[in-house]
Amino acid sequence: MIFDVENDFWINVEDGFEGNSYWIPTPDDEIDEDEFIGIIELDVSLKPFERICALAHEVGHYFLHVDKKFWMNSSSVIKESLAWYLGYEYFKAMGYKIDKEEYRKEASKCVDAYVRSLNAKRNSG
Repeated sequence: MIFDVENDFWINVEDGFEGNSYWIPTPDDEIDEDEFIGIIELDVSLKPFERICALAHEVGHYFLHVDKKFWMNSSSVIKESLAWYLGYEYFKAMGYKIDKEEYRKEASKCVDAYVRSLNAKRNSG
């Protein structure tokens, strides 16, 4: 899966050690023919299925980044949810089998945690 992502999109997938997984786009003014479009960091502490889910989700963020003019003013919760969907659909189209129900559970758990973190930030400030 990682090989496909790196080759299809010119993204570097790396181990992450910060307790989270991220899509980090390369700033547009720094991209040249030798530069990756971005980096996906996958938290090394995740279980194998969670790593697959995280990779799919971060690929979804890549798709949102590519089409950023359309999604720029969308709610961050909508973007998070769409990233889960788009990543799943990409891997499905590539022929990978990801348990849809387990993926949905993982996505729901993560989106719920994201919403709770947004609410905590609002309530603390």
